[in-house]
Amino acid sequence: MYKRWFLLKKFLQHPLQVGAIAPSGEILCRELTDWLELDKAAAAAELGPGTGVVTEAIIRRCNSKCDFFAVELDPEICRLLQENMPQVCVCNANACDLKKLCQARNIEQLDAVVSGLPWASFPASLQQAIIDAVLESLPSGGRFSTFAYLQGMVLPGGIHFRKLLKKKFSHVELSAIIWKNLPPAVVYRCIK
Repeated sequence: MYKRWFLLKKFLQHPLQVGAIAPSGEILCRELTDWLELDKAAAAAELGPGTGVVTEAIIRRCNSKCDFFAVELDPEICRLLQENMPQVCVCNANACDLKKLCQARNIEQLDAVVSGLPWASFPASLQQAIIDAVLESLPSGGRFSTFAYLQGMVLPGGIHFRKLLKKKFSHVELSAIIWKNLPPAVVYRCIK
């Protein structure tokens, strides 16, 4: 229950940075992570873990040798996540610095990246910078999953993001609408 109130508080304080009013639901977490083949991954990262519900799903699916870390910009969210999930390395950093964070951990490339970032609220330049960092960190065939709330998909930022994914990735697939999430969402599954 604390995750709901904490996330709502952070959304009200920074709606363009947080983007969610409630933690992702179980079905959305499954849609984001099942497709990534985390059981075979040597290295994976999560961008914008928030309260950690997707992080928990990632940990359940990763093999024991997978080098997994999360990247969170908000220091308060970062601290809370690290306290509640001490087994996860949480980097208080910008997602644009993903490649540098990999280098600091001696990771040459990530097999998978999961994102909970509020893409529709980001300017085009920030969307581009983060996607470029993701692509720089993935090998050919590497997997990226993220989601969009239905209402965000019709905003200019959401429309630009969808076009950016189709331009940058060799394969982009959209899930069915996840109506049982608050708010309803879809998952983008992308392959470099």
